[in-house]
Amino acid sequence: MRRVTRLSSLLCLPLCCVLGPLPLAAQRAPRASVGATRIAVYDSRIVFDSMPERAAVESEFALEQAKARTMLAEASDSLRQTLDEYTKAEARLSPREREAGSLHLRARELLVEEMVANLDALVLQRLEALRRPLLDRIRQAVRTVRTRQGMQLVIDLASEGVIIDADPSIDLTAAVLAELRRPAPAREPDESVPRLRRPR
Repeated sequence: MRRVTRLSSLLCLPLCCVLGPLPLAAQRAPRASVGATRIAVYDSRIVFDSMPERAAVESEFALEQAKARTMLAEASDSLRQTLDEYTKAEARLSPREREAGSLHLRARELLVEEMVANLDALVLQRLEALRRPLLDRIRQAVRTVRTRQGMQLVIDLASEGVIIDADPSIDLTAAVLAELRRPAPAREPDESVPRLRRPR
């Protein structure tokens, strides 16, 4: 009997490890029609780490991960108990009963493996739903600051593009943080993604 599938790494990662830099496409401004392009930079890692909502989002994501780990642990324990019971009774079983018991255990193991895949997908969906409002706020703050300061393009220092040197005066990170600290409008909870529930 194969070992029960381990819990995937997605269920164990902290939120900060799965939040990458803002997509470059979201940072581009409309092309200026005349004149030289004014470029600014900001660091989405610093911005995200400093967001007031970060603690609440990380706490909720940790609860989702813990719930998924509990579900999987219970399913794995149940499979292990069934295997122990089968092992104890195996010597008294007929060949046909052994074959039926082995098939039953294999079916249970496949169900646990399927549960891992389903929980992975649900946790990923919950992650996207939780981080979407934060990313939307960052995009809006960058856009507001860029417009206010007359810039046509903002580059994220956390992206894969290599910037050798830049004048500190074009760094909008502090201005973006200040914009994010303004009171945010109330948002309705995102019900488009199902919450984690115990599989039947």
